[in-house]
Amino acid sequence: MTIKIVSLSTDRESAYARFVQSHPAALISYTLPYRNFLLDLLGCQARYAMAVRNEEVLGVLPLMTLHGSFGSVLNALPYFGSSGAPLVTDAGAAELLMDWYCVEAAAAGVAAATMIGNPLAPAPTRPHEHSDYRIAHITTLAGDGEPASRISALIDPSARRNVHKAHRCGTEVTIENDAFEALESLHRASMEAIGAQVKTRAFFEGVPRHFQPGIDYDLYIGRIDKAPVGALLIFYCGKTVDYFMPAASPEHRNSQPMAAILLEAMGEAARRGYTTWNWGGSWPTHESLQRFKAKWGGKPREYRYATNVGNAALLKATKEELLAQYPGFFVVPFQSLVKE
Repeated sequence: MTIKIVSLSTDRESAYARFVQSHPAALISYTLPYRNFLLDLLGCQARYAMAVRNEEVLGVLPLMTLHGSFGSVLNALPYFGSSGAPLVTDAGAAELLMDWYCVEAAAAGVAAATMIGNPLAPAPTRPHEHSDYRIAHITTLAGDGEPASRISALIDPSARRNVHKAHRCGTEVTIENDAFEALESLHRASMEAIGAQVKTRAFFEGVPRHFQPGIDYDLYIGRIDKAPVGALLIFYCGKTVDYFMPAASPEHRNSQPMAAILLEAMGEAARRGYTTWNWGGSWPTHESLQRFKAKWGGKPREYRYATNVGNAALLKATKEELLAQYPGFFVVPFQSLVKE
């Protein structure tokens, strides 16, 4: 029987969810709770495609659209580099989903379209005008032996020393899935200390509204003398854990609370049967961040942002204009903008 492309409809959501959860390269970004989260957070629209054969799901491709003054911008997927490249079990399904995406990207009124790769599953390529890339790091959690000892053995000696220091400083780590005020406060302090972008209040309110604690996510808090000094939000999908938001108090950074949090979170994930820890992507120039991930057993994997532009006028816009018009969306690599 032939493979066909169908739109994700309410009656197909259960089949979609089962396919994603069973796929070895699944990430939280492919899930329906994440879709609903982004719709709520960004005010965008979703168009998800499925490749099916006789009602068997062979692949999915999530796509979102945001309208602005230059036209529509398409992302698979938006929001800080969320992966959205086809997730498939059949090569023919991958090609058909990419064909569907190319038609959507070339439609009238589309100013730009970007597909963000999945570091766990290389996707078929299509011609594109602009390219960017990130480096993900992946730690394998599976193996023999007791999980905490196994994690301790695979990390760098300097990471183990940081764990010991955190414990000497009295760091106590617990899962506190309602502690989003503490996470937001620590995130804001840590981002402002380095001049980085701070996530909005809507993010911290949206996570517990759209995701199930202990199933979709866990929030680890590290405390010294009962005061929160570090936090880590992780997401679960299939057999993979996404390291999503770390935050540490600048005043307590030397106490290394994140090291104690990481050892606990990675060990607990391994105990639960998760096999892959995805550290997420970083810019190629962020060498210190890459060294940190490597200390915790992360192995580098490069993945691509592939962009096509339908409205050349946006290439003459400023970075600030694009960020204001399409918040949360990747429009075009900033190095591609024309400097007057």
